[in-house]
Amino acid sequence: MPSRILQKYPTQKLFGLRVFLISIITATALFLPFIIMGGGVFYYYGDFNVQEIPFYQLVHDTVRGGNLGWMHNVDLGTDMLSSFSFYLLGSPFFWLTIPFPSETVPYLIGPLLILKFGCASLSAYLYLKRYVTDRNFALVGGLLYAFSGFSIYNVFFFHFHEPMIMFPLLLAALDAFIYDGKRTVFALAVFSACVVNYYFFVGQVLFVIIYFLMITLT
Repeated sequence: MPSRILQKYPTQKLFGLRVFLISIITATALFLPFIIMGGGVFYYYGDFNVQEIPFYQLVHDTVRGGNLGWMHNVDLGTDMLSSFSFYLLGSPFFWLTIPFPSETVPYLIGPLLILKFGCASLSAYLYLKRYVTDRNFALVGGLLYAFSGFSIYNVFFFHFHEPMIMFPLLLAALDAFIYDGKRTVFALAVFSACVVNYYFFVGQVLFVIIYFLMITLT
């Protein structure tokens, strides 16, 4: 039976899963020692400890409590949408934690980081595979993208990795629009990138415009 499956679905179609799993294993090897030293919690320093994790738990508890409006326990009071949409509210990874109780949130941060690295490598692979004849090059490119200096250095900004995941998907969707006429895919990618992080979306739009002009004018 396994041989029949491999014959029906060529090896190239399994490259996406392969790059995702390799990235997950690599990220686990990087983070797991520190998670173990932290007693199950991944601690870093600076903004990660004093902002990212407290913000995460605060918004998590607020959403679970059904309070989606005004927050009286932040500064002199603020509305949740304008204060935390940049950090968390557009992140699908944040919403994965909602079913879990508050005390488990710090323990979920490490696994979520590992998952983000896996998704970043996969999204880069999905963009690169159109431009290579050997999928191994796209696999390597996806891993290099996920474990780039920007990605590793900015671990203490927990919300930076979502735009990293969306950016290659945005480019891949533009390619699908230009070469395959898939307008809906591009529209969904633009909408998702904006929702995930509106601040990074501005820079992504500028790059996509340049990318589009380079493709169409050359």
